[in-house]
Amino acid sequence: MDSLRKLQVLAAEFERLGEQGVRSAKEMAELVLSLQEDFRQLTRQRKELSSLYEVARDLTGASELGCLLESIIDKALELVKAERGFVVLARPEGGYYVAAARRFDSAALDAQKEGFSSSLIERVLQSREPILTTNVQADERFELSQSIILQDIRSVLAVPLIARGELLGAIYVDTRMETRHFSEADLRLLQMMASQAAMAIRGAKLYEDLKESNEQLQSTLEELREAQEQLIQAERLAAVGRLAASVAHELRSPLMVMRNSLYYLERLVSLGKLDNPEILRRYFGKLDAEIERQSKIINDLLFFSRNRPRRLSDVDVNALLEETLLRVSMPESITVHKELEPSLGPLRADGDQLQQVFLNLITNAVQAMPEGGVLTLRSRAEEGGYVVIEVSDTGVGIPEENIDKLFEPFFTTKPSGIGLGLSVVQSIVEGHKGYVRVSSTPGEGTTFSVFLPLQLIG
Repeated sequence: MDSLRKLQVLAAEFERLGEQGVRSAKEMAELVLSLQEDFRQLTRQRKELSSLYEVARDLTGASELGCLLESIIDKALELVKAERGFVVLARPEGGYYVAAARRFDSAALDAQKEGFSSSLIERVLQSREPILTTNVQADERFELSQSIILQDIRSVLAVPLIARGELLGAIYVDTRMETRHFSEADLRLLQMMASQAAMAIRGAKLYEDLKESNEQLQSTLEELREAQEQLIQAERLAAVGRLAASVAHELRSPLMVMRNSLYYLERLVSLGKLDNPEILRRYFGKLDAEIERQSKIINDLLFFSRNRPRRLSDVDVNALLEETLLRVSMPESITVHKELEPSLGPLRADGDQLQQVFLNLITNAVQAMPEGGVLTLRSRAEEGGYVVIEVSDTGVGIPEENIDKLFEPFFTTKPSGIGLGLSVVQSIVEGHKGYVRVSSTPGEGTTFSVFLPLQLIG
């Protein structure tokens, strides 16, 4: 026997005792009746809380806005036992639209054909306050709502949907004449559900906005990727054009010098004037210098155009600098000063690639001192596991506005050269997990500092 039944039996027993004249039986019977009413209220509240818990659980699981709105109207109809229901959502620019409509039997409604009181919905949206009517036919607020009066609507509930102070819309439900009318308890229950529904709608709208933004972002990224590929292709074509023009110009000049030298050597042979070794030495020197010049152009092109894998070995940096100096035609007007740390350990690197770095830097330093000067080579170990190699000159220096452009391919301020030397330097050094720094003062000179890790991994 449940608790309510026990209270009913107890009340009947006290009533019987009261009829028999037992003292205080009447007061005890009234107390039992009061307890019965309290018990009924607690039971109703428990059912309401249980229903709201189930509603909250179901709404939390829905993230797609359309499905969520259908679920909201279904739960609202079930919660207050309404016959029809509508969820309207507020438009950002003002007004509202019907987002979901349903009958209690789960049949879909045509909101255009089955009307409801638009004035009531507008009042709820404007005031942000709920509306309850138990009898539409006698309620003056509905005297202009002919659509629902003609449909024999008896009772109406409408509550706003508000989340974090933002008005999202409203829930509207109603019943017809032959069914029960809504109560204050129904209004309270629908309001509590509306609070949960509003938060769920806000979350779903944020999710859809995020999803839409993500799709737009993906589309933009795709367009950007295509534009970038087109830009890279255009830059490659432009680079090929600049390269072809630079190489043609740079190779034509030494070839003309070599051709002229060969012409004069041929003249000397035909005239039988081969007895002057100074003249021969001069022309052979020109041939050798121009061959070296072409060799550097070709080497720069090879390093720039192909990514040759490193061949690592233990490299003596000081010995490599000494060897590189022997490959450079050093004018008599330039003095070479060396500050090489003798205790410098071997460096794990690609010796051929590093020699190309040193050759380009030393050649640039020599060309920066057309009137002569001092070329200084330094090497030292630095804390952090780096070896530092510095190539300094006392030449013309580099203007500040050109410092950031030095390592760009094809950038050069020289009357000759294709502008790949420093690009090759940076590419090789970064391939060794190192970096290059430049300091220069116009009219005083320039220093290039190459930082290379002692132990190259990978």
